Amino acid sequence: MLRADTAAAARRGFLDRAERAGRRGQEVLARAEAVSQDHSQDVMDALWWLYANSPLSDMANYEFGLFLSCAAHGAFLRERSPLARGIPEEIFLPYVLHSRVNEEELCDCRRLFHGLLAERTAGLSPERAAIEINYWCAEQAAYQSTDLRTASALAVYRSGCGRCGEESVFTVNALRALGIPARQVYVPRWSHCDDNHAWVEVWLGDGWHFLGACEPEELLDRGWFTNAAGRALLVHSRLFGGTGEEPEALYRAGAAVYLGHTERYAAVKPLTVLVRDRNGKPVEGAQASFSVLNFSEEAEIASMTTAPDGTAQLPCGLGSILLHVRKDASSCRRQVYVPNKEPVEIILGHEEPAQNVWEDFTFRAPQDRTVQYPRPTAAQQALRRRRNTAAGEARRQRAAAMLNRPRAEAAAEASGLGRRLMTALEESRGNADRLLDFLEGGAAEARAALLLTLTAKDWRDVDPAILEEALTLPGCCPDAEEALYYSYIACPRVYNEPLRPCRRTILEHFSQEEQAVFRVNPRVLWTYIQENLGFEPDIEYDHLLTLPGALLSAGGGSPLSKKILFVAACRALGVAARLRPMDLRAEFYAGDRFIPADPRETDGCTVTLAREPDEDWQYATDFSVGRLMDGVYRTLDLSGAQWKANQLSFPAGSGSYRVLTSERLPSGDVYASAYHFHPVEGETPVIRLHKRRAKPEEMLGNFPLEEFQVTGADGRTVQGSELTREGALLLWLEEGAEPTEHLLGELLESAAGLGELPAELVFLVRDPAALENSTLRRTLAVCPHARVCYDDIEHIEAVARRLYLDPEKLPLLAAVSSPLLAVYASGGYNVGGWELAVKVCRAAMARKK
Repeated sequence: MLRADTAAAARRGFLDRAERAGRRGQEVLARAEAVSQDHSQDVMDALWWLYANSPLSDMANYEFGLFLSCAAHGAFLRERSPLARGIPEEIFLPYVLHSRVNEEELCDCRRLFHGLLAERTAGLSPERAAIEINYWCAEQAAYQSTDLRTASALAVYRSGCGRCGEESVFTVNALRALGIPARQVYVPRWSHCDDNHAWVEVWLGDGWHFLGACEPEELLDRGWFTNAAGRALLVHSRLFGGTGEEPEALYRAGAAVYLGHTERYAAVKPLTVLVRDRNGKPVEGAQASFSVLNFSEEAEIASMTTAPDGTAQLPCGLGSILLHVRKDASSCRRQVYVPNKEPVEIILGHEEPAQNVWEDFTFRAPQDRTVQYPRPTAAQQALRRRRNTAAGEARRQRAAAMLNRPRAEAAAEASGLGRRLMTALEESRGNADRLLDFLEGGAAEARAALLLTLTAKDWRDVDPAILEEALTLPGCCPDAEEALYYSYIACPRVYNEPLRPCRRTILEHFSQEEQAVFRVNPRVLWTYIQENLGFEPDIEYDHLLTLPGALLSAGGGSPLSKKILFVAACRALGVAARLRPMDLRAEFYAGDRFIPADPRETDGCTVTLAREPDEDWQYATDFSVGRLMDGVYRTLDLSGAQWKANQLSFPAGSGSYRVLTSERLPSGDVYASAYHFHPVEGETPVIRLHKRRAKPEEMLGNFPLEEFQVTGADGRTVQGSELTREGALLLWLEEGAEPTEHLLGELLESAAGLGELPAELVFLVRDPAALENSTLRRTLAVCPHARVCYDDIEHIEAVARRLYLDPEKLPLLAAVSSPLLAVYASGGYNVGGWELAVKVCRAAMARKK
């Protein structure tokens, strides 16, 4: 299966990993030697290669059997699968055999997916097989926004949903299970809107082709994201098992090689950074961080180390980049517009930004452009619609069968938590039966209270064995308040790590004497972890965590993994502990408050942000606060902080902080402002938020729409070009839902001026039944000249995606100045959104004249 030289290198790499993984590595080595006589040389070579080319934390975290199963399936595909025949080794190993896609929880799913898909794809070409597999994936799972933990492919399959990163992990695993090389392609953050996206590429012999995961088309190289990708600053993928010498390699980060694919989707220019010291000499080994403005924060998209000649080069899209170069105590920050001349020369020196003043700047996104990709025929479009409708129905039927509702209602009633527990069971989807078994195991109230400390995603994939251990260890904590006990002692969730039973392993690792000392003074435990556990960053992947029990067995893990171990160990000992949500500081409860595990991490003052009474500031939409850590501004999580009397306060330690505010324009550009400050211990600084506001005429964009169809009130099909011929304000509504109700409320308040609108007002709803909504009826009564049309979800999605909006966030409002040319759009409800849309529309119609 492997060339002799590849197999020999894999064996050496495996032995090196095993030696560096401490006790856990020796366990894996012993298991491998024990099974070597039962498996072919091809299987063993594949096993060596998998371990040698996976992050060290994977060896620590996952059972040996998972790797052996993946190796055996890879050897089977190599020998018997027509789809895997003839694939070069350098493609087959990382893109078919490898168990890891990105940062997901690993699972043993390949044989299952192969069994479900082998007959369905029999006799198909690799291209048609890839399309058919994607239809199957669409039948199993649909998009649903969730937290940042990336669930396993099996969890997505069993729950029937996932965010785009999880859908793509699921689809890649399904493709690899059949022998089709596949990878996840990723835009870490968009430049033109606040979000990111992941999709899938497949290798078909003639090169790589893309598809939207769980979003099947009848042709490859099509997806709603193509226009958005044409504006990306960076499109990349992770390669596990690479050398770093690949033609597309950007840089290596431990066990992963980052490959750049931007030029496949967007106009690209190499951005070269030349770093010199104060004497003009090139600086080798400086860290160059490339970031974009997204969700009002400086979001890093790439990090590279300068070569001996002092350079680092990033092929990227044509927009603004925030560049931060640092080495030791020297640093330099600069904003770069990529189409400008290059290279960008950086002179390292300690540069302090202006303090305690607001500085305005503009962050420019790559220009919008229409991207041409293969277009399906009318017959292919019709077939796709039929098959996607059938896939949606299959998903709904599958989801409806996941919950035994009478059993769930009985458990909810027995717990005394009623609706709250019922919501959790409804959210648990394919994991519902296992959770019900747990809840029915006794002490219903305690079991339900523990379950409710977890996240919605946890409910879908948590193993009840983890919950059983959490109730058993540390046992009774009579001095702990109930809220403290369930959330910070019994709860197994610390951060966003995969959950595993670990408390017994932790307690067995320490003597009774050590445990007694740690309970009295948890800072002794913190010191033990920092002094006795190491880290191997050169063979790790920085997005992964080594789990608490595995970290002790392997003898090391990342700094964040060690924080999680501290909290998990405290809880196993009966000590309340947490990672502070704001900044992930490890803390334990003492007296009447949480205090830092590291005594150096103290809060010296309280910072207060102030707003005007009539202003609406949303965190991570309008503003963010970052603290300078390891040379990078890390955004504080203040999403849970509450405005009180138009002030928002948070604790701060010594160091450098920055407030960023932003106003996103329809063009994708951002009007931004930055405020740098150094808190002084004992002071209580008050910072009045400031935003650079755009004028209505600056809110104009140009977004050509593809032709679409809706149904008029008379039942006649109406083309989008006809609907917008003289200009229009289009409102896609979700009657009865709060965001739509708020928007309609604004229309009712401005009823007197509706007769003077600059363009025709068009309400678009799903079907005539929507007109029964009382708010919509009242709005139509004061808008006698408004037009009502009916539209289905597919058209809404096509228009929303072209306008870089989330189709699930209705109402969708678009101002169109001429046939199929949108100049402004917004999704969801924003205070004053209707008034702003009217102003922008007036400006557009005036410009048209």
